[in-house]
Amino acid sequence: MTVAQQVRRPLVGIALSVTAGLGLQRWGGGSPLLLLGAAALLLAFAGWNLSTTRTAPLMYAACVLLAAAYGSMEAMPSASRAALRVAEVSSPEQELTGAVADDPVVSDEDGRVSFLFRTEAVLYGEAHQISDAMIQVYLENPESGVRYGEQWRLRGRYTGYEKPRDVCGFFSVAAGGADRLHEAPASFLNSCYKARRRAAEILRSGIEAFPVQVQLLHALLLGYRKAIPPELYQVFCQTGIMHIFAISGLHVGVMAAILIAGLKLTGMSRPRWGWVLIPCLFLYVMSTGMKPSAMRAFTMAAVYFAAPLAGRRPDAPSSVALACLLLLAIHPAYVSDPGFLLSFVVVCGILMVHSWTGRQIKGSRFAGWSAPLRRLNGPNPFAALLRATGLLLLTSTAAWIFSIPVSTRFFNILSPVSLLGNLAVIPLTFMIMLTGCLTLLTGFLFFPAAALFNQANLLFINLLVWIVRHLDGLPGAHWTVLPPSLWGTGLWYTGWVVLFCGPARWKKSAVLVLLLSVSMWLAEQRTPCSGIKILRAQNSSLAVRFPGAGWTLVTDGRPRSTQAAIRLLRKEGIGRLDTLTITGTRAEAASVQQLQKIFMPQETRIADENARMEWCFPAGAVRISADR
Repeated sequence: MTVAQQVRRPLVGIALSVTAGLGLQRWGGGSPLLLLGAAALLLAFAGWNLSTTRTAPLMYAACVLLAAAYGSMEAMPSASRAALRVAEVSSPEQELTGAVADDPVVSDEDGRVSFLFRTEAVLYGEAHQISDAMIQVYLENPESGVRYGEQWRLRGRYTGYEKPRDVCGFFSVAAGGADRLHEAPASFLNSCYKARRRAAEILRSGIEAFPVQVQLLHALLLGYRKAIPPELYQVFCQTGIMHIFAISGLHVGVMAAILIAGLKLTGMSRPRWGWVLIPCLFLYVMSTGMKPSAMRAFTMAAVYFAAPLAGRRPDAPSSVALACLLLLAIHPAYVSDPGFLLSFVVVCGILMVHSWTGRQIKGSRFAGWSAPLRRLNGPNPFAALLRATGLLLLTSTAAWIFSIPVSTRFFNILSPVSLLGNLAVIPLTFMIMLTGCLTLLTGFLFFPAAALFNQANLLFINLLVWIVRHLDGLPGAHWTVLPPSLWGTGLWYTGWVVLFCGPARWKKSAVLVLLLSVSMWLAEQRTPCSGIKILRAQNSSLAVRFPGAGWTLVTDGRPRSTQAAIRLLRKEGIGRLDTLTITGTRAEAASVQQLQKIFMPQETRIADENARMEWCFPAGAVRISADR
């Protein structure tokens, strides 16, 4: 984006300034009063200097300082926020009182219920300490259903996250350790969640015998991502296809397309569509949990459809900036949330690449290209197919390029196969979304008809899983890597922004900056071992590396321990193991097989003499049995 464009779009500059201010505050901290004082000085100097060219940078700098001050005040410690941390250290078990903060998800495998919980009090001895924290609760086999807004008393074990964001930690509650104190009050959000549960029942109609496919369908349409089986979740992450489960532009676009088709049948004029589309899309986004990607997509759609109501033309960069400002104003901690960063970075990258491509096509003066370009813009079905394929390939490439630093920083996975996978997965996801919406429409009107569309979606879901599994098995489909440094990340994005938005005389410099960024990243991947290194995940997994040797992982082989070990190893950029050692008798064959498939150990051992294991390398059939 050129400097002139930024001047015409002040929202873009303000959004960038606010994001930079919150990011700098989380990285380096700072006193709120000092930051506010510095911002006041800049604003006073900007008011005294009447030159527009000098005032704009000062205003953006003041926005940076004001955002940093706001983030510093939000992050200030308080007794209510520290109550859970103190309870975690002082007692092996805690008793919490609070309210359910989202729509609970019930696991089809063991009946465990997971939900967000807003704590209100923590028990210390015989007194209650006020607490204000959001935690993730795992409740084993509750005696009755859990609903949003209900007041509960929970007894269990709290474990805080090392680097908390919007959730401070998780709380494990055994059967019989929960008591409902008050029923949920009537609320608009409760009604939305009730409609969501009703929609989940409709999407299950006729395919109850296929629980995995039902879970994927619920995750795609309704945002139940926690219900995805861990093994499939890992496969989707490794292939870079996990983004289809984030309620985002694709989901909001399909819902808007269906609503527009209905509005056209009613004869409503195009400028008035916003009166219907905006409330309906808001209800959908609210029902699916109002995640950052969903709120970004809704805000962009709302600005687009509201612009004709105000007699204005919609502007994509300004709508993205407005969505960013609204989300950060509500939740400043989103500035370090992977979903927030991936959503906005990828969308901004797609907008830049599409704008650059459009300028290149319009400005092309190569001999012999005029006629083919005119045919490509025509109504011929083959031309339409070529346009759609080219647009999809361009979007997939732009998303992959701009998501690399963020995805590797949070997930430590580089997935080149996602470039190929998106060409097949995104159209298939569109068909699943379209068929699912038709299922819900017919299900609410005539429930038996929903089973017919669900049967069609069963075929699409199976095809989706088949494609993703085969992509995961391709050589070099994904690599476990260390994330680039902050300097390398800055150079990467600077190079691409200058390449797509800068003047022509800067293009060679942008390419050199990109090469420098890649060189720095490759150099960071080689970390020599100068001594014994030990990594620990919770109390169930341990990774050890000796000088001159590879990594050895020791774990108990349970599903939760397996996921913690995978996150730990990937965080360190570890993609291969020399030895995998399983301890205890509670290991599960599926978890051990998953570790073998991902890290391909040269040797797998069993440390417990009471257990027997049979395996074949790599990642073959595994059988675990125990002699009690």
